[in-house]
Amino acid sequence: MAEKKKYKILIGAGGTGGHVFPAIALAKKFKSDGHKAVIVATGNALEKKIFEDHDIETTFFESKLKDQSSFSKFLSAIGLTFSSIENDERIAKFVKEFSPQLILGMGGYASFDLLQAGKLCRTIEDNSDDLSISPDFNEPYIAIHEQNAKAGRANRAIAVSLARGIIEGLPDAFDWKTTFFLVSTDDHVFLGNPIRNEILNINRKVRSFKEYSKSPRILVLGGSQGARSINYAMPEAIKQLSSEMNIEVVHQTGEPDHEEICQKYREFELSPEIFPFIKDLAQAYDWADLVIGRSGAMTVSELSAIGMPSILIPYPHATDNHQWFNAQFIEKKGGAEVILDKDLRLEILVKTIKKIFSQEGILREMSEATYDETFVNATQNIAQFCYKMIEQPPLKDIKGYM
Repeated sequence: MAEKKKYKILIGAGGTGGHVFPAIALAKKFKSDGHKAVIVATGNALEKKIFEDHDIETTFFESKLKDQSSFSKFLSAIGLTFSSIENDERIAKFVKEFSPQLILGMGGYASFDLLQAGKLCRTIEDNSDDLSISPDFNEPYIAIHEQNAKAGRANRAIAVSLARGIIEGLPDAFDWKTTFFLVSTDDHVFLGNPIRNEILNINRKVRSFKEYSKSPRILVLGGSQGARSINYAMPEAIKQLSSEMNIEVVHQTGEPDHEEICQKYREFELSPEIFPFIKDLAQAYDWADLVIGRSGAMTVSELSAIGMPSILIPYPHATDNHQWFNAQFIEKKGGAEVILDKDLRLEILVKTIKKIFSQEGILREMSEATYDETFVNATQNIAQFCYKMIEQPPLKDIKGYM
């Protein structure tokens, strides 16, 4: 029996949990399949806190683009400028020593820098005294994974200049102008966002509320990253709802708002469970009947994987309004109610929550509309896509891994 091939894969992901968690899911999959996977991140405090709980090999390079404008990042993506050639060469040296068959960019500063380093490897002399180069080094296959329903500017630039494989976490992320110029790309497919196993292991269930006494359960995912309007809207909304139904609430506030939100609930004589950060999000999802929060790509994908009804309030200042496009993915199917941040008034929020819990069958219909098996199988399908890219570049037929 032929020995199973073992690959070396670099995954660039950093900056936020939304980039890091999908990378971890894929790294664990690659590792369980017998391959060597290393996540390249920026080393910020949030990343390190997340990685502490996972047995994944990581390495850190401070991003050269961390404090630069979006325009500078765009210029760097298309190769018109390098803000720190010394840092680029340091990452390039690491790439050449590691000799990966594949570099997969998951978004964020670290992803951007790593993909640029893969490009820089082409321009550095192989006999440089500064580099220790593996004799079997070959140019790695470069792919990107775009998590949002509206691709970011950097990924759009990389898509047309560098990436040979493009994976979409939500469909139609790249507009026609980008796809028209995908001259270097062999494959462009929608495979979903990788979901952590602990969330996939949740048993799907939908409770029916014929009577208010059955205690509807709401999980509020507020936080410090642009969700203050949700934090401050919820206490009064719950107070008003509690006069009609015996409602239960778990509320994640983020650190900055935690004490003040706790005080507001106390003023209304309410006693929900309030946390600055929910570490075991899978348990919280398993407990809840309805989620209220922003519409980041991973939130939308996790809700889709477990069929969780939701009220989504897109962050209005997200780049290119991508959170609104993310929310549309579920709303158009009937799985979510979407309230624009500018419309987040007490009467609208209360009316929307009451409609979901008071009318027979709505919760079940929303759950069934939200559920999408694409996200249940995303990690497996993305891994198979990556293996096919390594084994048979360029790909032309995607049927082999679906």
